[in-house]
Amino acid sequence: MTVIRKPGKINDDTTLIDANMMGVPSILSIYLIEAGKSCLIDAGTHIETRKTLKKLKELNAFPPDMIIATHSHWDHVQAIPFLCQRAKKEGKEIEILASAAAIPNLRDQSYNDIFEAGPYNNIEEEITPLKEGDIVDLDGITLKIFEAHGHMDDEIAILDEKNNNLFVGDVLGMKVADKVFVPPFMPPKWDQKAYLKSIDKIKKIEYETLCLDHFGYYYGNEAKSILDESLANTNQFWRDFEENVEHIKDIPYLIDNVLKKRVPESIIEEYPERLVEAIVYWLSLGFKIYKGL
Repeated sequence: MTVIRKPGKINDDTTLIDANMMGVPSILSIYLIEAGKSCLIDAGTHIETRKTLKKLKELNAFPPDMIIATHSHWDHVQAIPFLCQRAKKEGKEIEILASAAAIPNLRDQSYNDIFEAGPYNNIEEEITPLKEGDIVDLDGITLKIFEAHGHMDDEIAILDEKNNNLFVGDVLGMKVADKVFVPPFMPPKWDQKAYLKSIDKIKKIEYETLCLDHFGYYYGNEAKSILDESLANTNQFWRDFEENVEHIKDIPYLIDNVLKKRVPESIIEEYPERLVEAIVYWLSLGFKIYKGL
């Protein structure tokens, strides 16, 4: 596999930071880009914020000049208020940027209640809206914005035009290990048609490497082949849920009859039971909402 899933430098300008989602390593990454200005791509959860702050200080990178949110799901943005407050205590401001469509969701994070992972903090700081084709200038690196809906209706992909490195958030799903690829149909706004359009759009972008928020940096042929892998994986999981729709509320059943068909049981056992149950529950919700069940 041509992938880096360890914290540290992934190119001359970018550092992968493990955000330790739900206290578990190597399932949620955020990315620090450093040029004339510094920028975090996403910020992680509120529970692990102090560890993220400590890591940024160790890197002599706090506060960053900017944080760009790929989308408004709780696990990507809930650290933002704390980081902004700490920066203000040091007499500095962090600019927050996100898709224009994400701003109402960042202002009112209550829609995340569906994940049952709260409490959630709304982002009250000023937010700079982004749209398709916008350029964010880091004084030495330019970041180009692409709308990339499907997983969420306010998601963006971000191209580092110097390094030809593409940040795709959760658009493709969550590939946290070589044999663990969780599909992207999460609640509350999964849109299958939009996902397919995003795959087609990303295929046309001239990039060389690719970063997933869940989890890691892909290079070589896999930076491209992961698009078709995401498509095949998502379609297969979707069919599995359709075949087991009469058990859609039975999470242990879905773990045994859907997840274990796609992920070796020996690998599943490496993760906390609460995390495995939560992910399958979230997938079932995304499926049910889209199907109108």
